[in-house]
Amino acid sequence: MTILLGNLALGLALLGAAVALLAAMVAKRFDSAAALKGARLTLVGVFAAFSLAAIVLLGALIDGDFRLAYVARFTERALPTGYKVAALWAGQEGSLLLWAWLIAGMSVIASIVAWRKRDGEQAVTAGTLAVICGFFAALMLFAANPFTLSGQEVTDGHGLNPMLQDPGMIAHPPLLFLGYAGFAIPFAMMFGALWAGREDNQWLAGIRRWVVAAWLFLTIGILLGAQWAYVELGWGGYWAWDPVENASLLPWLTGTALLHSMMVQQQRGMLKGWNVVLIALSFVLCVFGTYITRSGVVDSVHTFGKSLVGTFFLVFLAATIVVSAVLILVRRKLLKGEHKLETVWGREGAFLAMNVLLVVMAAVTTVGTIFPVISNAFSGRAVTVNQGFYNKAVVPMGIALMAVMAFGPLLVYGKGSEEHLRKHVRPPLIGGAVVAAVVGIFWRVGHPWGLITAFIVGTAVVAVLWDLLATITRRMKSASEHPAMAVLRTIDGNHRRYGGQTVHVGMLMLMVGVAGSSLYGTKNQVQLTGGETKQIAGDWRVRLDNIAEVRGANYLAVEATVTVTDPNGNLATTLRPQRRFYDKEENSNSEVANWSTWRRDAYVTLAGWEDGGRLVALEGFVSPLVAWMWAGGVVMTVGGLVCLLPRLIPQRVLGAAVASGEASGNGGRPARTLQVVR
Repeated sequence: MTILLGNLALGLALLGAAVALLAAMVAKRFDSAAALKGARLTLVGVFAAFSLAAIVLLGALIDGDFRLAYVARFTERALPTGYKVAALWAGQEGSLLLWAWLIAGMSVIASIVAWRKRDGEQAVTAGTLAVICGFFAALMLFAANPFTLSGQEVTDGHGLNPMLQDPGMIAHPPLLFLGYAGFAIPFAMMFGALWAGREDNQWLAGIRRWVVAAWLFLTIGILLGAQWAYVELGWGGYWAWDPVENASLLPWLTGTALLHSMMVQQQRGMLKGWNVVLIALSFVLCVFGTYITRSGVVDSVHTFGKSLVGTFFLVFLAATIVVSAVLILVRRKLLKGEHKLETVWGREGAFLAMNVLLVVMAAVTTVGTIFPVISNAFSGRAVTVNQGFYNKAVVPMGIALMAVMAFGPLLVYGKGSEEHLRKHVRPPLIGGAVVAAVVGIFWRVGHPWGLITAFIVGTAVVAVLWDLLATITRRMKSASEHPAMAVLRTIDGNHRRYGGQTVHVGMLMLMVGVAGSSLYGTKNQVQLTGGETKQIAGDWRVRLDNIAEVRGANYLAVEATVTVTDPNGNLATTLRPQRRFYDKEENSNSEVANWSTWRRDAYVTLAGWEDGGRLVALEGFVSPLVAWMWAGGVVMTVGGLVCLLPRLIPQRVLGAAVASGEASGNGGRPARTLQVVR
């Protein structure tokens, strides 16, 4: 029954997608509101079919229905229920089902939001979403079916990969897929707008929230993945430039570029062609990343083996690129900018520079990721680039990007921007110099990249505060408001601006964490007997207190109890690193023990033992400022959510000075008095 019901659901999803596409074509051809309504309602049916398939598979995973090959591969009876749920996206077939379900669900949301719009543009949007949903349904029916039989009687499953049995992996993949699915909606809406011949900039307003949401989901997912790598893989790092890590980074880079260039089009009517290319590219890179993961063309600890899935994705990827390129070329006359770039010192110039840096970073990362394929095609030998390539090629561009970002709050649009920057740039530069001097003198940071990071961070923070305080001060003088209310109304009056600046502050914290841990991290391996104390990393010391066996739900662990003391000899913490032997796995798996503060992490792994545990090998890492990365991720999330919020507080009448200060920037030129409402 489970197999029949699951396959029936996938078949209904494919049929529903075909019907929705046909209805959308009829709606476009005959300008039929009834046909468009039918297409949208059929998309609801597609979502229901995918939901049924997901529920059936999830039930089989939880109940341990080992007749299904997928259940037998990724669960076992002793597996905790939370990880049985996570098994839904642990394998290729289940993760594709999750992605399809999310795309269908977002398609329904997009249809509901635009329900009152019944024109040809909406018909093309619905038809594009139907094609995407239909592709996934066909893919699962014919290449990656999660409801295939095991082919033999199975009494217990193989179990989930030990590396995936971590709380971070419960949330990390779904959030990435939410980001991937989220970029499908702007792609479809862009198709609709271009097909309908839209020349205005208003269609971007509907896309913006989808782009922000997709970017936010990707951001959280990437950071959770980095945190998982940090605590689970046991090498002391969080980003290895692995092909699958890069695959998630690529649409994040182009999505970040898109968020900034969209503002230029909405404010100045510029970068129209660039924006539609970025919308298409962001979705294409989501598909490309999935192709890398599932085709077997590159090696990674994350990838799946070679299968027909890779061929499906390659065809879909090629078709998406060709159709997008043709549509953009056909509509290129509609994509001419309304203004030319007047100065590189304005906000539009800075956004253009950031876009170039982000796209070049994405291009270099793409080349590095697929370089084994490129080298094999030309030389017959697959050559893989190491982390050093990315650190030398991509990281400096990232630092340059952060430097441009630091001056963002000081920039305005149009003529007069150079004079405006000259008048306001001195305090942030002085602040950056002071921070760099303090860090260099009192914290003894001498590495050039460390000092550059301190200068950029100091400059950026002062620029954000300078801009906010100036706007609040103008508001208090003009509207005679209480300082607290002036702060609230200033921020609430421009969520995009101040939410974006909050995201930038989070990025700065991330930059601090990366710089501190990369430049000043230390590690060492020591061998200890019971009660012995040795220096393990830097001036930190560890004492082996005990080593014992611990039984878990589906594993046996050897656990060391270790006392850690700081450089001053004070007790810092007690850590318990493990080496786990899972019942269904031949190889052991390391479980890291980590003690984290805002200043540094003390990170210990159990490397091995001899003579029944009398001699124990420990590997220790002391990594400064790692916690700043995770805190920065939280701040970025808050900023992204602020960008999505509607206005919450009624706004009072603003004078010209305040209005010009709270707008996106007009070079200090007078603005009309305006009434901002909820």
